[in-house]
Amino acid sequence: MKKRWIAAIVFLFCSVLTAVSYNYWDIPLAYYCKTLSRSCLDIAEIVTATGESKWYYILFVPAYVFLRFIRKNKLWSLRILFLFLAISVSGLINLLIKWIAGRHRPVNMFNNGQFGFDYFGMMHESTSFPSGHTVTSFALAAAISILFPRWSIPAFAAAVAIGMSRIMITSHYLSDVFAGAGIGILCALAVKYYFDRYNVDLTRK
Repeated sequence: MKKRWIAAIVFLFCSVLTAVSYNYWDIPLAYYCKTLSRSCLDIAEIVTATGESKWYYILFVPAYVFLRFIRKNKLWSLRILFLFLAISVSGLINLLIKWIAGRHRPVNMFNNGQFGFDYFGMMHESTSFPSGHTVTSFALAAAISILFPRWSIPAFAAAVAIGMSRIMITSHYLSDVFAGAGIGILCALAVKYYFDRYNVDLTRK
């Protein structure tokens, strides 16, 4: 029941912020970020690279094989599997929503004045809503906080930094980041729900 309340609050909070941002904050913030200095953008580019899901797959897949089949450590292999599924499920949901929404990226607004959604009108690689890097980083942060509560603050701080970097380099709008954060957290909670349903304990010492 506690997880359902958390999920409901996250969904409501992120949905409201996404809607408000879309209507009031996205455009002025995007134009402001166009004025940022090169040094700020260089830092943002470094931060944003850490939100790419490929790095986590490169880490998690061999880690799972090593822990499960070589070290025979069931607990840690299950934890790695949980992290892997959290970013995988959230990534698939993200791709589906991107394809459906077809939202124009900020560059389309800067160059052609295109702002908003073109449902089913673009390939997901070219669409802006939600932010994939943000989805991945918040799914991972939520999963880490479930496994290791003491790491919640640094995990979510890193996720926020990645989300902010996507806005700073004008790859996404603020509303894309709010939506991505909500999707990432909700997907991590959904994966944990199924682990709990099958009585898989990920937190025992």
